[in-house]
Amino acid sequence: MRVVVDEDLCGTTGQCVLTLPGTFRQREPDGVAEVCVSTVPQAMHAAVRLAASQCPVAAIRVIESDAGDDERASDDPAPSPAEAKRHAAKDQSNTGGARWDGLKVRWPW
Repeated sequence: MRVVVDEDLCGTTGQCVLTLPGTFRQREPDGVAEVCVSTVPQAMHAAVRLAASQCPVAAIRVIESDAGDDERASDDPAPSPAEAKRHAAKDQSNTGGARWDGLKVRWPW
């Protein structure tokens, strides 16, 4: 199993980092999530799927991998980039325009 983060969709909420700090981290300058491992160990598969399902903008994609190059997306694939951006804009409008950076909130004023 592999996991990837779509950096363009990442809402910088840090939910994935809170769920699995050894697998995900946030970049210092902008708070965008990054994956810390190239291949997810078998023991962590369920936890990675949970972290992906909890991403508020569906920026995390789990890639199941059998032997060889046979890769398939998880049963709950990420939405298209346009759909995810619509959801992100809706989520931001519900917070009065606040931008989440990890656990800190930056208000627009």
